[in-house]
Amino acid sequence: MPDELLWVDIREAKPNKLFPEELRESVRFLRYNQHIACAECGKKARIHWTMLCEFLAKSLGSFVLVDSGLVHPPLTPVCRDHPLAPAWPEPEPKLGTTPPE
Repeated sequence: MPDELLWVDIREAKPNKLFPEELRESVRFLRYNQHIACAECGKKARIHWTMLCEFLAKSLGSFVLVDSGLVHPPLTPVCRDHPLAPAWPEPEPKLGTTPPE
């Protein structure tokens, strides 16, 4: 039996006027009893966040949000250095229209 079991406290995000309600409902905060690595950058921390759907984690580079291109599965722990965005597919173009360039 291991010396200490890994446990996590999962909390729902509180309402925030800066974010749409659909986004807020899908965000969860994770608080572990041990330091674990961020799936995006590898930084170890006890507090992470995640989403209940597939998501992208972004980084701030030269004051612009940069996407690593990694799509994380739901509940993947990502540190607080990365803003999250759902990885929803782009809507299909309607018949008779041309897709954007």
